[in-house]
Amino acid sequence: MDRFYMPEKIEEDHFTKIKDLFASESPEKIPNQLISLLEVFDHFKIDIAVTGESGAGKSSLINVFLGLKPDDTLAAPTGAVETTKQPTMYQHPNFPHVRLWDLPGMGTPSFTSKSYVKTMNFDLYDMFMVVISERVRENNMLLVDEIGQRKKPFYFIRTKVDNDMLSQSKKSKFSEKRALDQMRRDCEKYLKEKKLDPHVFLVSAHETQKYEMQKLTDTLKNEVSQLRAEEFSSFLDKMFHGGWISARHATNHIQQTGKLQADDITTLQNMYKRTGFGAAKVSVVLEALSHFQLDVAVLGETGSGVSTLVNALNGLENEVSDAATAYISNPAMCNGYPDVRFWDVSGIEANVDYSINWTKHVLNCYDFYIIILSDCQKARHIKLAKAVEQLRKHYLLVQTKADCHLQTRTDLYCDETEMLDGLRAQYTQGLQMANLCEQQIFLINSLDRSSFDFIGLESALSGDLNTVRASAFAYYIARIVKQHQQNNTET
Repeated sequence: MDRFYMPEKIEEDHFTKIKDLFASESPEKIPNQLISLLEVFDHFKIDIAVTGESGAGKSSLINVFLGLKPDDTLAAPTGAVETTKQPTMYQHPNFPHVRLWDLPGMGTPSFTSKSYVKTMNFDLYDMFMVVISERVRENNMLLVDEIGQRKKPFYFIRTKVDNDMLSQSKKSKFSEKRALDQMRRDCEKYLKEKKLDPHVFLVSAHETQKYEMQKLTDTLKNEVSQLRAEEFSSFLDKMFHGGWISARHATNHIQQTGKLQADDITTLQNMYKRTGFGAAKVSVVLEALSHFQLDVAVLGETGSGVSTLVNALNGLENEVSDAATAYISNPAMCNGYPDVRFWDVSGIEANVDYSINWTKHVLNCYDFYIIILSDCQKARHIKLAKAVEQLRKHYLLVQTKADCHLQTRTDLYCDETEMLDGLRAQYTQGLQMANLCEQQIFLINSLDRSSFDFIGLESALSGDLNTVRASAFAYYIARIVKQHQQNNTET
């Protein structure tokens, strides 16, 4: 393999802050400290309240987030009459740390404007979506005032835009763009009067492909991680630096709302006693983690389909071409895997056959591996898997040309499933004979993402990358701190 340059995993400013933060720490202790911290952070939930007047379309909006139709069993109840009687929690399907709360509508006999905020206990929530329809009303701005007093972030969402467009389209000289621009100006006018500048979205729960539903979803996806990190740091600040009353209130709130369990809080308290790892340090760590690049090596022999698989993971179209020469490409950034760099590492046969120690040296700079299965007789994938296991890292095993295997076995009088099961069994037997860890074998056709095990591969890959991110980050930080300390000693 050619020599290549591996870019830093975090940007320079975060790199510098991390080095300064751990300058006096023992590098050997850093991994366990960070892994314990990030395990607790992984349990931390944030709560987003969807609020507004009765009939504004809050529950319908919730169902869009859930990907459910109104008559689905688990859907939030919707209707012309008041359907939500108490705050109801829904787990966001795409963000496991986010809980959406469908609050009862404001301005009904059951929940009058004067008592609404106190009854709903706005202090329980980390963020709000203020849902309005048709026009901005006094009650909408009362909610905005209450949220502003608590200095909580919020989105201002006008729903039922499809109904508005249908109504206005009957006017002469109708222009959808002008009508939408006017709606936005109306919303922003009242918000600017209060010197507020939240995101404003114009959406329809029925025509989700039109208007700004996708923009709303994308914005939440982009901002929710930062919000969660800020809320976690804020909690630590209250628990460790706010005095015993503030600490008691914060811990009770966190436990009562189920954001963390009692064991998690104990872990944080013990960590602070041992290391002084408080809110300021945690904030620096979480900021660096949010920019941390995970490096995944896709390993295979020349002509095994490494480049084709990388393109398939990135959702790019592939064309069958002649086998490429051995090389390590520049990393590919895939939209479906944020902050992950996929490295096309082709032509591994020369190094695997030459020296397993050299192979381990090359592999050690990566965090995770996709090993493309080779011919069972050559079994180079066995050597690669052994090298990765000796590095105590994780990998997936993939056969990228399952369709070609089927085409070459037309002489067998059995169906496709039996042939594929036989291929899996053959590879599994080889792994067992080599005393390797039991692994699922993914049989795919990189040119057809809908066939064989490709969807299962993507699901397993996403789960595994989320699992290894914390440990990869922790050991990377320990390594750069150790290098920094050695450099200081030498100078």
